[in-house]
Amino acid sequence: MKLLKKDYKHGIIEFIPETIDDLYSIYRILKPGDLFRASTSRRVRKNTEDGRSDSGERLKMVLEIRIEEVSFGGFGDNLMVKGVIVAGREDLVSLGSYHTIALSTKEKARITKEEWATIEKKIIEEAEKSSASSPILIVTLEEGSVCIALISQYQMKIINESRSAITRKFSDVKQHTSTMGTFFQDVLQMIQDAISQYKIDVLILAGPGFTSENFMDFVKKRNQVIAKKIQTVHVHTGGRVGLHEVLSKKLPEKIAEEQHIASETRLLDEFFKRIGQSTGNVAYGVKNVKQALEMGAVETLMISDDMLKIDDIAKRESIDSFVEQNSRLRGKTVIMSTMHDTGEQLSKLGGIAALLRYPISES
Repeated sequence: MKLLKKDYKHGIIEFIPETIDDLYSIYRILKPGDLFRASTSRRVRKNTEDGRSDSGERLKMVLEIRIEEVSFGGFGDNLMVKGVIVAGREDLVSLGSYHTIALSTKEKARITKEEWATIEKKIIEEAEKSSASSPILIVTLEEGSVCIALISQYQMKIINESRSAITRKFSDVKQHTSTMGTFFQDVLQMIQDAISQYKIDVLILAGPGFTSENFMDFVKKRNQVIAKKIQTVHVHTGGRVGLHEVLSKKLPEKIAEEQHIASETRLLDEFFKRIGQSTGNVAYGVKNVKQALEMGAVETLMISDDMLKIDDIAKRESIDSFVEQNSRLRGKTVIMSTMHDTGEQLSKLGGIAALLRYPISES
């Protein structure tokens, strides 16, 4: 997420969501009563000469609404925000009337709250941080042709592109093998340079035919560290067209999401493992987690994101105080999405659990 303005003192953030995950992050923090401002379209009807209203024209405008309902998903994975209009062009809209804003990625918006909870600030901080996370490298490979691109915040930048003359295999097998070996070594060096410069954790290797498979075998024999970073995918052609085919499959987004989910899954697996071993260094439920926090025993605090939208205000405030207290004690806090199994499992445990630094006895 790209933050344009962050002024918690006056309750305001302005932002541009860059991914579907960013839209979901915003969905998690919006509550009835918050103000939401964004560009939208609305049908505006005008009176004709006989006093009747015409069919109207849909016009683009910026409106601010006081939120009553929020939903996420459906067609286009838009964030749908419904409420009463409190600001806009009064010559075109009636203040106090209802309107629904459909926010998509790459669209600027503003949220104003009377007070930002600690847990809400953390979600915004994580969304902003994820935009600055290590980029993904895409390499499309055909015989004698390579194109390497960097995907940062889901924008593509080509950083290397080259072609080499490869001897036809049927005319001279020995020469073909030699030139392909030289070509593969050059590609591997390009990849090593890119990994060193951009701190790459994930590499997508794509191409038609057997060239990319042969290159993968070549890498495994020479550099296991790089080989473990590679995920292979078949595309119909190499070069820039192949790059766009990889992006059309939304592979970078899927990989980033898989890494995030895998991280949350490992935490919950560790939680259940400790329960199974009766180690005593876990806690779940508001009462037990509160006790662990008061003793300074919490290593990782886990909260399901449905806890942000519960009707019990006192409980919400209690959860927020846990996050703030855990931060002061230098503990880690992870907010798990209930759109995935890990968050759902945690929700069934009461929505809050913790991995502890040491065992404690429950009172």
